[in-house]
Amino acid sequence: MARRTKEEAMETRKAIMEAAVRVIASKGVAHASLTEIAKEAGVTRGAIYWHFANKADLLNSLWEQVLEFYTPLTKASENVDEPDPLGKMEELYLSFFAGMVDDTLQQQLFRILFDEGDRSKDTEAIRHRHQQCRHERYQGLQIVFNNAIKRGQIPQDFDVKLGTVTIFSMIHGLIANWVMNPEMVDIKKQGPIIVKMVFAMFRHQQPLNQAIQV
Repeated sequence: MARRTKEEAMETRKAIMEAAVRVIASKGVAHASLTEIAKEAGVTRGAIYWHFANKADLLNSLWEQVLEFYTPLTKASENVDEPDPLGKMEELYLSFFAGMVDDTLQQQLFRILFDEGDRSKDTEAIRHRHQQCRHERYQGLQIVFNNAIKRGQIPQDFDVKLGTVTIFSMIHGLIANWVMNPEMVDIKKQGPIIVKMVFAMFRHQQPLNQAIQV
């Protein structure tokens, strides 16, 4: 009986999170109340507080759900024993863009991050968590590049920090443009092409610090 109760609790939590995405997509974070989310999920407001401390906690739980999906590839790309660190990192970003195209949750969360018109204490909470994630990825990308140098995938004098900034600029810029102006970028077709172009540059061209010298 206890097992069934636990399973029911997980189903309720899932229903609340899915309802939150729908309500937020319709009204924005600032105007999406927990009462409306509860109604959309078919539960009481008290049920929401059983699972989440407040709206910011609910948003961060949604964000953690997205991150969890990519954790295995992230860890694999940073593993010192991985024979193809650059390939794993490329696979991670290809998976990321492929998933985001069809995932309403990811799309809405990134709209929260990039929409300056929808700011509140709740959106600031998820933006703060995103900044933490960016810092973690910044450190992780440098690990991947250093492992790729050891594996002979990129030149010994490759500028690791510049390569990391290049990845961040490409990913952040592409997502921001697509989320806020979908008509500007066909992310389903162009996203993977851009990812492959950047990694081809890493593999086959001269080091970035030399490429920009005149």
